[in-house]
Amino acid sequence: MVFDTGVLVEIVNGSRLGHGLKPRLESGSLVPHLTDLNLFELSYLVCRRSGEAKAAEVIGSVRKAGYFEIHGNREFLEAAAKLKCGRALSVVDCVTIAAGESLGMPVLFATRERELDAELKARPFSVELRFLTDSEPGPSGPAKATA
Repeated sequence: MVFDTGVLVEIVNGSRLGHGLKPRLESGSLVPHLTDLNLFELSYLVCRRSGEAKAAEVIGSVRKAGYFEIHGNREFLEAAAKLKCGRALSVVDCVTIAAGESLGMPVLFATRERELDAELKARPFSVELRFLTDSEPGPSGPAKATA
């Protein structure tokens, strides 16, 4: 499964959503794929909140954890450019979705962002998009886990 940066943020922050993925990461039953651009985005998000030293520490921890398959962006850029041309999405989202398409894997986002939801309603993607928030318990009990 390809992880969007938002999922990494949830894991790094130790949120309830991120915490729920940890056992599957540690057991190896879930092997997430990332791009360098996801690490870039995570780095600047952490840096803005907690400084450069913390960002370097977090990125180092992600790289050393051994849970993640990290791909260079180059192999996905052409497909990402085509997505960006035809859809109102961020560059990072386009690269992440292109990685999922190229690798033949679903893409996991933390939340249903407005832009992404609008694009899903306009026309489907060629890859399955999943959301951590879809696995949150609803009024009728726990929902089916999507990750």
